Amino acid sequence: MFLLILAIVGLSYGLTLEEAMRLASEMSPRVRALEERVGVFAGRERAARSFPNPELRVEVGGGEFLYLLELSQPLPLWGVREKRYRVVVGEREAFESTVEARKREFLALIYRAFFSALSRRELLKVEEENWRIAKEVEDFVRRSFKLGEATRLELLRAERESRLARMRFLVARADYEAALKELSGLLGTEVEEVEGKLLPPPLADAYEVEKSPRVVALQKSLKAIERRIELEKALAKPSLGAGMVVEESGEGYYELRAALVLGVPLFYRREGEILESVALRESLREELKGELIALKRGIEAVALQLKVIKRELEILDSSLLPRAEEELKLAIRSYRLRVISLMELSDVRRRYYEMLAERIALLERAHALYSRFIEIGGWR
Repeated sequence: MFLLILAIVGLSYGLTLEEAMRLASEMSPRVRALEERVGVFAGRERAARSFPNPELRVEVGGGEFLYLLELSQPLPLWGVREKRYRVVVGEREAFESTVEARKREFLALIYRAFFSALSRRELLKVEEENWRIAKEVEDFVRRSFKLGEATRLELLRAERESRLARMRFLVARADYEAALKELSGLLGTEVEEVEGKLLPPPLADAYEVEKSPRVVALQKSLKAIERRIELEKALAKPSLGAGMVVEESGEGYYELRAALVLGVPLFYRREGEILESVALRESLREELKGELIALKRGIEAVALQLKVIKRELEILDSSLLPRAEEELKLAIRSYRLRVISLMELSDVRRRYYEMLAERIALLERAHALYSRFIEIGGWR
């Protein structure tokens, strides 16, 4: 019976874990929305690479129609244009890593939702089996009561336990359907069934937290801030513009002369922007330190909990559950032979199915823990 319940999960056809993760990566509106936002930086990069627009000033009046025509062109000195472009590229790279981190969080959410549905499906099979056994016992007691071999009290107890088992089955079915709807909502497509065996997840492997998308995003943000500080320092230096002026002389002809405009920042040297960027840089450095520590400790905690759960599951599967299954079979035969009471049979049956439900709960918890490992960048 126990082995049959374990095998039932893989018999029907439905959404597999691999398909769920693929749908989350390729079709989910949430993921597509994040990826589309990266396109914002294409315009910023083009704007950063462009030269400053020339400035044109026209004055009309005096004895002629055109009195003054002035054309000036700011010159991008001190590598300002290239520095501005490098800032935008750094911000784009940091944002791409942030998007990857968000995608990881979403994949972990899908992973948890999938195994929540798979666990509900497994629990539904357990409750269905429990209800079947309870109905068989009820039918046997009813026949025995008609033959005068069972008491009215035994019949009432058997009927009550059968109804309770049916209630648990109906609740389990509703929970499974709700889990499917939640998974469907996350994926943006209808999921009618999930497929797969509810097995323990692998242990959290050794993972270099420096490769986590969250850490990489902070590191790239730091580089972008450093580049912004360099840009602000360049912008604080004197600026230069070149141009020409065509002016009516008042004697019937126009004068043409070249001009150079030098802007010297006497009072304002962009100290405010530089101080703001420096403060943000120091804040990001501290955030990066905290993130590295949190990720390392988080992986250690996940690995420890998974190890304990895996050990307990091995004890359940190798010893406790097979023994409980044999006890249930023996209890059913013994009750039919009137060796034990209905109350004793009910106690054995309850312990067995509670143990199956506990196994499912442990597996679901193990996968929820493993999803944290997926979230920081491990596994796929």
